[in-house]
Amino acid sequence: MKEIRNLWLTLCGKGVSQLGSKLFGFAMSYYILKLTGSAQSFAISLLITTLPIVLLSPIAGAIADKMSRKALVVGADFISGIVMLLFFFFIPKAGLSLWMIYLAELVLAVLFVFLNSAFGASYPNIVSRNNLTKINAYSQSMDSILSILSPILGGIIYGLLDIKLFFLINGISFILSSFSECFIDFNMFASAKRVESEKTSIVQNLKEGFSYVLKQKAFMTIAVYAFVINFFLSGFSIILPVDLITTHGISPEVNGWIQAAFPIGAIIMSIIVGKKNIQFSQTLFRNAMLLFSILLLSFAIPVLPGISFGILVPGYYSLMMFGLAMVVILVNVPLQVLFQLTIEDEYRGRAMGVLGAMSQGVMPIAYILTGVLLDVVPSYVLLLFDAFALGIIALSVQKNSKLKEVALTEG
Repeated sequence: MKEIRNLWLTLCGKGVSQLGSKLFGFAMSYYILKLTGSAQSFAISLLITTLPIVLLSPIAGAIADKMSRKALVVGADFISGIVMLLFFFFIPKAGLSLWMIYLAELVLAVLFVFLNSAFGASYPNIVSRNNLTKINAYSQSMDSILSILSPILGGIIYGLLDIKLFFLINGISFILSSFSECFIDFNMFASAKRVESEKTSIVQNLKEGFSYVLKQKAFMTIAVYAFVINFFLSGFSIILPVDLITTHGISPEVNGWIQAAFPIGAIIMSIIVGKKNIQFSQTLFRNAMLLFSILLLSFAIPVLPGISFGILVPGYYSLMMFGLAMVVILVNVPLQVLFQLTIEDEYRGRAMGVLGAMSQGVMPIAYILTGVLLDVVPSYVLLLFDAFALGIIALSVQKNSKLKEVALTEG
């Protein structure tokens, strides 16, 4: 069946390039820490890969609504591959410098924004409504599987081969991915309206995208809640390694096993969401936020004064990471499907780009603020504050009339 072929070509194309990117990201992170020994240098690397998502998502969405999305996807992957190969051939014999890594990460991050915007807006045109939850869930599962495999493979390759070869591996993976994406039918379920929008300018497209989102009060409400969730979870991503390494003295090997619990939980929940075709609802959103609150509270318990979990620390944190991943997927996949189903095709790229930038714009601020606060405030204080604040905000979800409109629309 052509639709199933479309689905698997999409997953395979994304999977090949993601594997190369994750191997590259693992190697560069390790190399930066080894080269500089500086957490600040690592934080800069993190910001470089995050800021383009915040700053360029609306523009990328506008271009995705104007251009052929297939050309954008194939082109972004192919150019990424060529860039990686150029770095591989022109890295000096003296070795890889920090600024070269930052430059490579920046170029890849920018191209990824355009690739992701085009792909995300194209899913409802690649598969039917019945398979939309499935393709989003399977994509999350694949990403989680690669998150488990890439540190293992990356560690082996890093120990055996020159760091330059990660540029070669990543370049080849991007080019192979672009080749497979040439065979995807991006218009199998496309509407005719989007063809007309391609005639307008990018600036006009961008203005229309912002105007469209501002008129969708329910989506604006969801974006505000997502903004809050991302703020607390982004801060948590800084707190967790500090607690594990500094407070509990966890070894790198044990830390790796704890971190692996997250993608395992994500895989299991992605399969459940895909099989049961779980849809977004107001109750689901409220319950997910309450679970986030409970989990953040649970992460605070082992670092409270006078409490020691001893040998139970690795198992406890692994269980909490497993649960956190399941909740993230439980809300992310249905929310992604909601946007893809309810936003008109001719606005989808722009609207999802604007909503993504709004909800993720807080992440760099959360990274910096949490890093500063951790120097003066115990981590358990931050976790307790985050947990209670998120819990209080979650209670407002059920009473929000705008979210009731979304539920009624979907129902």
